[in-house]
Amino acid sequence: MLFKGVAASPGVGLGRVVIYKEPDLNYRNQPHSGQDNEKARLKQAIEKFKIEISKLVEEAEAKAGPQQAAILTGQITMLTDPFMISQMEELIEKGLIAEAAMDEVTQSFQEMFENVEDEKMRQRATDIGDLRKRLLRILLGVEQLDLTAIEPDSIVVAIDLPASVITALPLDRVQALVTEIGGYTSHGSIMARALGVPAVTSLTGLMDSVKQDGLFMIADGSAGEVIIDPDEQTLARYRQRQHEWQNDQASLKVFIDRQTVDADGVKRTLEANIGGMAEAKIAQAAGADGVGLFRTEFLFLNRNSLPGEEEQFRVYSEVASLFPNREVIIRTLDVGGDKPVPALGLPKEENPFLGYRAIRYCLDQPEVFSIQLRAILRAGATHGNIKIMLPLVTSLEEVIAAKKILDQCAGSLASDGRPYDASIKLGVMIETPAAVQIVDLLATEADFFSIGTNDLAQYTLAADRGNPKVGALCSPFHPAVLRSIQTIIKAGQKASVPVGLCGEVGSNPQMIPILMAFGLDKISVSPSSLAMVRRELSTWRLVDARELTEQVMSQTSANAVKQCINAAFERKSLNLNLA
Repeated sequence: MLFKGVAASPGVGLGRVVIYKEPDLNYRNQPHSGQDNEKARLKQAIEKFKIEISKLVEEAEAKAGPQQAAILTGQITMLTDPFMISQMEELIEKGLIAEAAMDEVTQSFQEMFENVEDEKMRQRATDIGDLRKRLLRILLGVEQLDLTAIEPDSIVVAIDLPASVITALPLDRVQALVTEIGGYTSHGSIMARALGVPAVTSLTGLMDSVKQDGLFMIADGSAGEVIIDPDEQTLARYRQRQHEWQNDQASLKVFIDRQTVDADGVKRTLEANIGGMAEAKIAQAAGADGVGLFRTEFLFLNRNSLPGEEEQFRVYSEVASLFPNREVIIRTLDVGGDKPVPALGLPKEENPFLGYRAIRYCLDQPEVFSIQLRAILRAGATHGNIKIMLPLVTSLEEVIAAKKILDQCAGSLASDGRPYDASIKLGVMIETPAAVQIVDLLATEADFFSIGTNDLAQYTLAADRGNPKVGALCSPFHPAVLRSIQTIIKAGQKASVPVGLCGEVGSNPQMIPILMAFGLDKISVSPSSLAMVRRELSTWRLVDARELTEQVMSQTSANAVKQCINAAFERKSLNLNLA
């Protein structure tokens, strides 16, 4: 029996099913013990929760690194929010037991995150759901499930598997993870990828067919397929796939912290996309040539007050210190109506992706913008390797206005006698069709460009990449997206403006030769993708990349482009094997 889902974490798992069963968390018959006692119970449960999650954070750091451990740390951050705790206590004062008060508040937060447009922010709803269940279990005195008793060669099957559960699993005995709900960007999937465990998600109706432990299952996390009770021929085919995958992963280790060169021996620049110090350290260890995108919005999330100049200065300086003599590109605040940041007091919008966000918000709120720019300028003086990048630019006027505020910040720092980088570079993210059309004009004011392919594809094709109904339309292989990327790079070359790329396209192996042939100056990807991209670049000569790209650019559809590239990769693989 074959099921098709989302390929959440690559690799192939073969083994017996173990169903992860949620404990009974019904609190309807729980007696009320009085306001003071209920508040005390809540406080004790929260403290025990922190201890449990802190242990899991240590496990996650040891198994997957600090970047993934931060997923769990976020649960502690949420539960220490005074606003959330005060809401729970207010409900207790109104007569609710601790379980009901906590349940009502966490579910309201969960619903809030489920209704936002931004996919990454929606994943926080899952984290809050995990938090809710764990707290209920503690309050009710329900024993924690013993996950260490799993037999070797098991495939864990569940409705959903949050990051905290995955971290607690004995991974040496787990072949794969399979869930009914979830997606590629869910925190459970992110954790699975970080731990190297194959995973398939979004398998609607799976639990109706998997009602008992012990069934034999194949889970292909690369293809998004699950097969129950396979025949011998199918089993043999997937055993071979598993062997090939394991060999492939072993070969990647050679490319960790190695110089990035193509098959001609030409040095290529490969940088990292980061969201904070934890990812910066991973990128440094993986040999990143710098930071092509520092997403500063993560400094502003999950808090009720904005980070001040000193806090931002410290964070930017710490990251810059990890990459001496290599650039660190800091993107200015990119939040808006689609990301609930309480301290900003942003209104809910009908269409937040086209609304009050990114550079539009910053130019309209110069006080907030200036604090960030002052912090960046000061950090730049200390290390001399920082650059500034403006998101969601659609007009030349926005760049000029931002430069004016930057000059004012520099002047105020000079008046204060504070050191700052007087020659700091200011670049522009090209991620809207408007920016593509005026890229030659933007080149007159920008020191560099960085192509944000995620939004560029979404806006160009009028398809929300997070919407399952139209997400497949949002393809980087669409001729319109490819032509836009080529246009940007050509304009940069003509104006002697360096062009980088920091979208997910950069970590797609099939796009590597196309970007090479276009003449892209540098690629920036997630730290976990650095070794893979480095290896792929090492297999391409520029002449071969140009030959393939010439064929690709003559195609008339995304499907035709993919077929053309697939054929080329099959020929290349055959040639490499013969060699």
